[in-house]
Amino acid sequence: MLPIYSHQLCTVASDGVIEELMILGRNKLYRKQLKGHQQALVEHLDKIAQEQAKPFDQQDQGLIAHWEKTVANCRQQITKLERRLS
Repeated sequence: MLPIYSHQLCTVASDGVIEELMILGRNKLYRKQLKGHQQALVEHLDKIAQEQAKPFDQQDQGLIAHWEKTVANCRQQITKLERRLS
């Protein structure tokens, strides 16, 4: 027996059911992505805090700047995903 893929359900189900299935699948994907971005955000904030805990002359400012850009990107993606989920 062949596996059934979501695009194959189109021929079996009515349009309303298809839309609901596609939305449920998309929301699941968005929640998974959101969780990953939230985890990455926490990890990068920890990295920044650890680096800033060092004496100033030992801090790698370039690394801190890189992580701050990554944090800003994570926050942007989180906002976008939260908007899509609401």
